[in-house]
Amino acid sequence: MLRTLYLVPCLAILLTHSYAQKGLLKVDVSGAPAESSLTIAVTGPGGFSKSISTSETFTNLATGTYEFKSEIIIQRQPFISQAFRIDNLVTKIKVKNDTQRVNLKYKLMPGSDKLWVGNQNAVHNTSTRIIAFNEEALRATKTSNATTKLTSKVTAANGMAFDRFGNLWLADAYSLKMFEWNSLDKSNVLPKVVLNLKVPTPCLAFDAAGNAWISNGKKIGAISRIPFSVLYANGTPVPDIVLSGSGIDGVQSIAFDTNGNLWITQSEKKTVVKLNAAAITRSSTTVEADVTIMCESKPPAAKMTLSGPKALAFDKQGNLWVGYFGPNVIARIAASEQNASATIIPETQISLTVGVLLHSLAFDEDGCLWTALTAGKFGKLSPDQLTGTGKKIPDVVITSPALKYATGLAFYPLPQGLPLK
Repeated sequence: MLRTLYLVPCLAILLTHSYAQKGLLKVDVSGAPAESSLTIAVTGPGGFSKSISTSETFTNLATGTYEFKSEIIIQRQPFISQAFRIDNLVTKIKVKNDTQRVNLKYKLMPGSDKLWVGNQNAVHNTSTRIIAFNEEALRATKTSNATTKLTSKVTAANGMAFDRFGNLWLADAYSLKMFEWNSLDKSNVLPKVVLNLKVPTPCLAFDAAGNAWISNGKKIGAISRIPFSVLYANGTPVPDIVLSGSGIDGVQSIAFDTNGNLWITQSEKKTVVKLNAAAITRSSTTVEADVTIMCESKPPAAKMTLSGPKALAFDKQGNLWVGYFGPNVIARIAASEQNASATIIPETQISLTVGVLLHSLAFDEDGCLWTALTAGKFGKLSPDQLTGTGKKIPDVVITSPALKYATGLAFYPLPQGLPLK
C-alpha cells in the first residue's frame, strides 16, 4: 500500500509534464537589401519582447498572440532611393501549444525609385493623369516615355504627397484621393480612399504625426487638418483644426519645415508666410502670420516685387526655394532670412524660359531641383546651377508624349535630410 501511495503522485507528475507542450514559432525573413539595418520588433504574452533582423525560431512559447512590427527599409542611392516593405507592417499570429510559421517577405515598393508627376489637362480616357518616370528615363536630356501610367480617374491633378506608408495622395479638385502603395506599378488604378471636400484644394502636405493639411485656395481661404484617425476611411471627413485669417488668403502651396512650422504662399499678396507650429495645433482659430516675407528682383534686373509665389521646397540646409509664377523665377530664401518679417532681395534668383509652369518643386537625393517647364516638359537644375542670378537652362530636360502640363512633382522615399512636405 505504501508503494502505491507513493507511485500514484509520481505518475501524475510525469503525465502533467508530458502534456505541458510549449509553442514553437518559425520566422522566415527574406527580400530585404543585404546591407540594410533591418529591425523587426516581436512581442507576445507574458512580457515577451525580442528584436530580430534575420530568420529565427522561437521555442517554449506561451499560448497567446504574437505580434511582429516591421518598418519600411530605405536604401539610399543616387539620385532616387529605393524603399522595401512587407505587405503588412503589423503581422499577428496565435500560438497554442503548436508549431506556427510566419513569412516576412520584403519587396521593392513600386512607388519608389521614381519621379511622380501630376499631369494637368491630360487627354481624357487615358491612364495618364498621374505618371511616373524611373531613374533611367531621367538621366539625361531626351524624350522619355512614362514608366508608369497610373490612372485616368482624376479631374485635376494638383498637389501630390506620399504618406508614411508609401501611399500616393492627390489633391484632386473637390477631393483627396489615395492610391495604395502596392498598386503603383499598375495602370487605370482606382483610388483606395476618396475623401470628399467642400471646397477645391490646390495643395496638401503631411505633418510629422501623419495628419493631412489642405488649403481651399480661395481668396478668402482657410487651411484644414484632417486627422490621421479618419484619413483612411472613405467619406466626408470632418477636419479637427481649421485655420483662417487675413494672413492665409489665397494659399497655393504649403510645406512644413524641420521644426513643424507651416509655410504657405499667398499668390495675390505676393508673400511667403510662416505659421508657428505652436499656433497651428491649438484648435480651430484665426491665426496671425509669424513671419511674412516679400521678395524683390536682384540687380541688374529692374527692381520689382516677385509676383505669383506658387511652389515651395526646402533643401537639406533648411533654405526655402520658391517658384514665382509671374516672372518665371525660382528664388532661395536662406535659412537665416526666415526668422523675421521683411522685404528681401534673395541672393539666388534663377530665371527660366518664359511660359514655364512653376506649380511644383522637388529635390532629389543629389540635391538637384526638379521643376515643371513648358507644355510636355520638365527638368532639373543641378546643384552647381542653384547659385547666383540669371537665366539658366536646366541641366536635364525631359520631354514626354504622355505629358501635357506637369503640376505635382513627388519623390518617394523623401530624400534624406529633407523636412516633411
